[in-house]
Amino acid sequence: MQKQATPIDPVGAADRSRQRYTILLPGIPVSSTRGALGWSTVALIETGGLRILFDTGSYGDRSLLIERLQALSLDPQALDAVFISHLHYDHCQNIDLFADIPLFVSERELRYVLDGEYREHRDPYVPAATILSLKDRFQTVLDGSELFPDVRVVALPGHTPGQAGLFLSREKILMAGDGVKNAWEFANRMAPPAFFSQSAALSNYDWVMANATEIVPGHDRPFRLQADGTPAYLTAAAEVTLNFFPGPGLEPKAVRLS
Repeated sequence: MQKQATPIDPVGAADRSRQRYTILLPGIPVSSTRGALGWSTVALIETGGLRILFDTGSYGDRSLLIERLQALSLDPQALDAVFISHLHYDHCQNIDLFADIPLFVSERELRYVLDGEYREHRDPYVPAATILSLKDRFQTVLDGSELFPDVRVVALPGHTPGQAGLFLSREKILMAGDGVKNAWEFANRMAPPAFFSQSAALSNYDWVMANATEIVPGHDRPFRLQADGTPAYLTAAAEVTLNFFPGPGLEPKAVRLS
């Protein structure tokens, strides 16, 4: 039986003025005719003396994630917690890298997998074998819980029933996961693919507009909401190069996305 999470008590919690995040792996807003590429945002939140990893990316991101942590002189076991926005492969497939540290997910999302509900919704992106093998490690959280200093769990159902984000209340920053997948969908009020409820996914946008000033999407770079509600990016686009090898005797082709 999964443990209900209790807030982590950090060392040096008196200093709560420092609260920020670092993008370790930028989300890339791209799709393909071959299927989901799964390049999701992975971020490191620092608050009250704690380091919390938000999502872990997919297997394809594994070596790069380790490199990015090493560049910050961080061993995976040196983190204080991992928070998973939802249990799709591109957001949770590397959780086994982070042994012996708290692993948080919403109670509703874990039931979605353990009860087999994802099959009823024909959701092809749940790595059930991984989740089942590590099910006893999860600590479940509920909407509205202040899990870390000034960091609150926010339910953003729709894409999956238990999709959740973290709201950095001091700065009104929302780590959205796929509650907000990218700025284009948000600006055009188009819901991400919804395996649970498209109307719920759209209603999340209303909450975001009313509460957040800065959004870190699941598959895009961070943006701020301007006075008229339109997104304004905060960073330059991440550059990804696709190398295509068309065949013997032909030159490889490089396709740059940015």
